[in-house]
Amino acid sequence: MKAYFEPWWRPLSTVFLDPMVAFRVAASRPAPGATLAALTATTVAFGLSTIPRQLSLLGRGLPFTGDPLMDAQHEAIREMVIRLIVIDRLVPQPTVIVAAVLILLVAEPALMLARDRRKAIVAVAVLGLSPLVLERIGELAITYLLSPASQATPGVALTIPHRFVTGPAMFWRGNESVPQWLEILDARVNLISLGCVALWSVGLRQLDGKNWQFWHVALPLMCLVGAGLVTWALTPVVIPLLMP
Repeated sequence: MKAYFEPWWRPLSTVFLDPMVAFRVAASRPAPGATLAALTATTVAFGLSTIPRQLSLLGRGLPFTGDPLMDAQHEAIREMVIRLIVIDRLVPQPTVIVAAVLILLVAEPALMLARDRRKAIVAVAVLGLSPLVLERIGELAITYLLSPASQATPGVALTIPHRFVTGPAMFWRGNESVPQWLEILDARVNLISLGCVALWSVGLRQLDGKNWQFWHVALPLMCLVGAGLVTWALTPVVIPLLMP
């Protein structure tokens, strides 16, 4: 029984404490399916845990007034915002997810591994997504600890988890709101996405079996940049599909 659970349980339990050991186990005894299932369940659980607080803020921002026309408008807005909240809570940083897919596409030819090692590449790509769990934990904490100074609005209800900022926007000190270009950059280049790059670098080094080389870091970093461009280009297409 221990031998069955260790291939996926041990890397997950040590990935932040000793990533070298975690990726050594993931590469030698890969179990990407179980690792992905555990990461997905944990990420979704923490992500959905912010919804009660968000719905409370949404109720304050769109109260029932007794006016049939006004209440109908509020109900339509409420349904749209709830839909966006659920999607946002189910899908963590899309750029990081796309970057993981790019890692799968380019790592095999770059490493020139045998086809039977493909499962190990998948395990490394999946395990590198572990920082997404830390992001969801931070969002959960900030959602319940932060009390919006202004009156609650649908926008506040939707975006309050994203007050947990780990990118360049955390250094913005202007009196005005964060510029759009900085929001776009912050959503793609932050401590969470760079943490994934660092873990993928460790994993690629383990799969390569050699000393550290420049491409071990450059390849996942290029995948993150490529994923950022893809998600930026697709945003105008995807957003309208999420709206009613």
